[in-house]
Amino acid sequence: MGFGRIVPSVTLAFGIAGAALAQQAPAPAPAKEFSQQFLVPGSWFHGVHGLAFNKDDQLFAGSVVGQTLFRVQVDSGEVDRVIDPPMGMADDIAFADDGTMAWTAFLLGKVYVRRPNGKTVEVAHGMGGPNSIAFGKDGRLFVSEVFIGDALYEIDLKNVDKPDFKSFPRTELRKIAEKLGGLNGFEIHKDDGFLYGPLWFKGEIVKVNLETGATEVIASGFKIPAAANIDPQNRDNIYVVDTGTGGIWSVTLPSKAKKLVASMKPGLDNLAFDTRGRLFVTSMTDNGVYL
Repeated sequence: MGFGRIVPSVTLAFGIAGAALAQQAPAPAPAKEFSQQFLVPGSWFHGVHGLAFNKDDQLFAGSVVGQTLFRVQVDSGEVDRVIDPPMGMADDIAFADDGTMAWTAFLLGKVYVRRPNGKTVEVAHGMGGPNSIAFGKDGRLFVSEVFIGDALYEIDLKNVDKPDFKSFPRTELRKIAEKLGGLNGFEIHKDDGFLYGPLWFKGEIVKVNLETGATEVIASGFKIPAAANIDPQNRDNIYVVDTGTGGIWSVTLPSKAKKLVASMKPGLDNLAFDTRGRLFVTSMTDNGVYL
């Protein structure tokens, strides 16, 4: 699909001041320190929700209310429209190693993938608020229901390129776990293969076994944790946004210690790292993306 060119202004503020300090064995590396920088004024995104970088370090952002999926040029603030309404209402976005992009159309109850050849395929339907989505290290696709539903599923993509492929109804998906407490923006660890994510309604960060559905609490005491991402430069650390307080936290996995690294306005929703280790955060209240 071609890109319709748009050039709105984008909110880009909040930069990481340098990489993580060197790790001194056996103690884990300390969390990154953050500084705040205002670059460009706010935009008309109508709430940014989904956020992800592809392997070429291009940033993709989705708006549920705006029903559109965008590509953002992080250095200039220019925006390209990738998927038009209503299909583009990406509450979350994920990329596989082969370049396949997947996203959750929250209000439609559907999940889509766009293959490297540009073909867009609906892969699941009839879901109750499909929300967060991520690929495992082996290319398997996992998606959660939040707010309308409350469960974690796997979507089988092995036949997605066949002409007779049909979108799966929710009843035909492999259900991994249910009644979790609102498993929102999660990520799957490339080393151990476990899912790490926040429970919106419980104020916790959990580790989920994708084969058994067993969960383990990694950190607690958050007001409304919305998303958790693994630091690509130090995979012993994960970063958490608390939409209830506007806080951004680091959690060290071996010790389960947590540290507040930045304070912003409430309403933060999602986060993503680029290949340089810079952390980008979406804001529902400011309708923008922060760096």
